[in-house]
Amino acid sequence: MNHNTRPSPAMPAHGRPRMNLSLKRGIECWFDVDDVTISVWASNWTGREIVRVQNGGDARVVSDKRSFRLMTPHEFELHGHRYRLEFRVKPGVADVRLYRDDLLIDSDLADCRGIPIDPATGRLDWRQALKSLALPVLAAGLSGAVVGYLIASVLK
Repeated sequence: MNHNTRPSPAMPAHGRPRMNLSLKRGIECWFDVDDVTISVWASNWTGREIVRVQNGGDARVVSDKRSFRLMTPHEFELHGHRYRLEFRVKPGVADVRLYRDDLLIDSDLADCRGIPIDPATGRLDWRQALKSLALPVLAAGLSGAVVGYLIASVLK
């Protein structure tokens, strides 16, 4: 399955979205396969990626890497199968793919580059649009002020 976080996030039975993106808390993604939950967490700041397998109440780390690559594979074995979780990032895009014995069995994609649409109403989410435009507008304003100051200083 390939789930895009827009326009409608997938809500599995355990009541949480399959992928959460946060500038502060990083990227989190969950897959429920073979009666276990496989989760991946990645930091936006340190490049650390942790893959955990939760079977009932027990959770154990099966892969822990620090990477600043665009694609990082995490390999582990579980119940006699080889699993590979590929974590891919590009500006505005997070893509997580889960393979069992070299066959793609699940994936999630979060694409934050497009126009933000409110999934409940299907309308443009102005709050999110303004938040995503605030930093570029501020940077452009500061750059314009610096260039204007330099030109005024030279022409004085």
